[in-house]
Parts: sequence; structure tokens; C-alpha cells
Amino acid sequence: MDKDNQSKEHILEQGFKIITQDGLRFFTVESLAVHLGMSKKTIYKFFPSKEILIEKIFDFFTGMIEHKLKQIVKSDADPIEKYTKIMDFIMNKISRVSMDKVVEVKNRYPIVWKKIETFRQGLTQDFATIFIEAQEKGFARKDIDMNIVATIYMNIVNSTFQPEFFLKNNLVPVDTINLFVNIITKGMFTEKGISAMKQHNILKEQNDSKT
Repeated sequence: MDKDNQSKEHILEQGFKIITQDGLRFFTVESLAVHLGMSKKTIYKFFPSKEILIEKIFDFFTGMIEHKLKQIVKSDADPIEKYTKIMDFIMNKISRVSMDKVVEVKNRYPIVWKKIETFRQGLTQDFATIFIEAQEKGFARKDIDMNIVATIYMNIVNSTFQPEFFLKNNLVPVDTINLFVNIITKGMFTEKGISAMKQHNILKEQNDSKT
């Protein structure tokens, strides 16, 4: 990677860190420049406006997630382990972000939010691949179409798991998604699959999360 690309990646990485910590309302190119120890001119050299910078920051973030998920899907791990790793990765990312700050992104930058939703919807095929592989290995039921399951799965995530949903209902995102995973997976996986998921610690009793 050349020096310019290294600088751009560093700006985007640190920009995302500041946004998740302080929120978009307080994010400025000047504060980012101070944090990075560089001039605003250097940042504007790569990103001509604050709006473009913010859009590229979220492109960088979703690109990083997509790369990680593709690595997991293409790995030699069994499908239950792949599913576990993906959910662990997603939970880890969600646990670091305040829903108040996510609402700021949605309200202030609807174009960015639309891209995030499109990205999430694009994960449908990755989940379908894992679910089909699980079906072939006897971990999932044979009597359901896993392409349809994956489509329903991601549509529920996109339409229901909006930041306002968590705030309005006073729900903790990680606990809520854990419950969702329990409900969905117990309906589509076999006893063999459920047993394997418990071994990977992805299926937990709900009161376990309170301890």
C-alpha cells in the first residue's frame, strides 16, 4: 500500500472511531485533524468536503465488515462455526456503538444510511450459503428453502432492527439480537445443529445474558 493510501485509510479509521465515540453532531474536520496531528489541508486533499469524508468513512467501515465476513464464509470451518463467528463479529461491533449516535447518522445523512441498509441486505447471500451448507451437513432442516430463510432473516434485520426500535422499546441491541437468533435458529436447525451451536456458545438461555 502506497503512502497516500495509508494516509487515507488512517484518516477513515480514526474518523470512524471519533464518530462512534462522540457522535456526528460534534464531528468536525478540524477535530479530526487535531486528533491525527495533521493539517485540515491534508485531509481535504483526499476528501474535498466533510460530507464526502463522512460518506467515505462509512464506506470504509462497511467494506471492512464485508471483507471479514467473506473471509469467514470462504473458510474451511464447519457452517455452525462460520455462523457463530459471524454473529460474534456482528455483536462485537454493535456493542461498541450507541444507538443515539446511530440515529444521528440516519437523520443527518440519509444517503449514508441508505447505503448501510443496502449493504446489510447484500449479506443475504452469505447467510444463504451458510444455511445451505448447514442443511447439507444435517445441521439444518431439509424441509425448508434456505434461500427464503436467508431473505426473511435479513429483511427482519433491516426492517425491524432500526435504531429507533431499540430506543423506543428501551432494548439492549446485543440482548435483543441474541433472542432473535435463539428464536430463528431453533426453528430451522436440527437437534444436531442446535447441539453444535450450544457447543459454540451461540445459543444461550435468555436469563444467562442477565448474569
